[in-house]
Amino acid sequence: MSRTAAQFKLRMPAALRAQVEQAAKEARRSLNAEIVLRLEASFAQVKQEVSQ
Repeated sequence: MSRTAAQFKLRMPAALRAQVEQAAKEARRSLNAEIVLRLEASFAQVKQEVSQ
């Protein structure tokens, strides 16, 4: 991810953040990379469901 990409603050429950941080650690990704990956995957899944 480029440092020129748009930035914004995100609020989330502490328990959810801990889950995402753990998943990122296990996958050896940054917290940002984990969030982006999961968002992209959710949109791809929705797109696939709509096209079926």
